[in-house]
Amino acid sequence: MRIFRCDDVTKTGRAGGALRNESGAVIIMFALALLPVLLTIGGAVDYMRVGRAKSQLQQALDAATLAAATGNTGASALMRTNDTAGSLLSNVSVSWTNNSDGSVTGTATALVPTSFMKLAQINSISVGATATASIGSPQTASNVSFSLTAAYGWYWKQVDIYIHNVGTTGDTKLASYIYQPVNQSALSGRGTGSTTAQFLSGGAMVAGAINSAVTMGSAYDKAYLTMTVYSDGCGPGMVNSSSNSIVSCVSSGTKINGTTYTKTATPVIYSTADATQSRNLFVNGVNMYSPKAAPKIMQILPCAISGTATTTNTHAWEDTPYSGSINTGSWATQDIFFTVQTGCAANANYTGAPKLIR
Repeated sequence: MRIFRCDDVTKTGRAGGALRNESGAVIIMFALALLPVLLTIGGAVDYMRVGRAKSQLQQALDAATLAAATGNTGASALMRTNDTAGSLLSNVSVSWTNNSDGSVTGTATALVPTSFMKLAQINSISVGATATASIGSPQTASNVSFSLTAAYGWYWKQVDIYIHNVGTTGDTKLASYIYQPVNQSALSGRGTGSTTAQFLSGGAMVAGAINSAVTMGSAYDKAYLTMTVYSDGCGPGMVNSSSNSIVSCVSSGTKINGTTYTKTATPVIYSTADATQSRNLFVNGVNMYSPKAAPKIMQILPCAISGTATTTNTHAWEDTPYSGSINTGSWATQDIFFTVQTGCAANANYTGAPKLIR
C-alpha cells in the first residue's frame, strides 16, 4: 500500500492551477488573434455594403440631376429614388450648381452605417457622388414629306400639320391631307374615296401634290398633328345629299327636289397635342397614347440617329373614338395611312429630353 504525503497533494494542486492559468491565457490570446480576422472579414462585408450604397446614391443623383436640368429642384426626386436604398444611406444631402454652359451639376453626400467595423469604433463611412445634366438642342423635324399611301372609310377626314414659331401669336397650319369618301359599300363595306392635299403658300392654303415637301424649319417650339372627322362623309359647310352608298356632297342649305339639306354633323378633332387624343395615331405601328403627357414631335416624326440623314416612318390614323381596345373592332384596322420622309436639324427652341453629360 502506498501512503500519500502532503507534498504530493500540494504538487498536484499547483499543477492543476498552472494548467487552468495556461488555458485561460490561450483563450485570451486566441480571442486577440481572432479579432483582426473578424475585423478583416467584417470590414469586407461592410465595404461591400458601402459599394452598393454608393451605386444607389449615384443612381439617385443621376435621376435628380436630370430633373434639375428641366428646372425642378431635384431634391425631392433624389429622396424618392433613395427610398430604394433602404437603410444603406443616411444623412443624405445634395447641392446644385448652375454652370455657364446651361448645364446643372449635382453633388451628393451620405453616410453608410457599418456593422462589423463598429468593433473598431468606425460607426459609418461617408460616400459621395456627382452628376451633370444638360438639355442641349435636340434634333427635330425640319422638313417632311407625307405620301398618303391609302385611305378608307365612310367618314370625311383631314390630317393637318401645325407648328408654333417663337415670337408669333397662334399656330400655323403648314399642310392638309384630305380624304373624301365616295363609295361606302366598296371593299365589303369598308369604303373608298379620293384624296387631295393643300399646302401653305403665300399666306394661303393651295392645292399641291400629296407627296410635296413641307418645310417646318427650326424656329418652332411646338409642333403637332390633328385629324378632323365628319361622320356624314362631307367636309365643313357641306352635307351628303345621297340616300345610298355613293356619297354626294352639296353646300349646306341646298334645296333639291323640295328637300333642303342642312349639315348637322359636328367635327371630331383628334390632336397629338392632347394626351387623351393622341391614341388615334400610330407611328411605325406604335400607338401614340401616353397616360401622362402628349407625345413630343420627336416621337411623332422620329429623326435618324445621326440627326442629319433623312429617315422614313409610317403613320396610320384611326378615325373613330377609342372603343376600349386597340386590337379589336375598327381599331385593328386604321383608316388613313402615310409614309413620311423626315429630315431633321438642331432646334434650340424645342425642349428636348435632358441627358447626363458627365
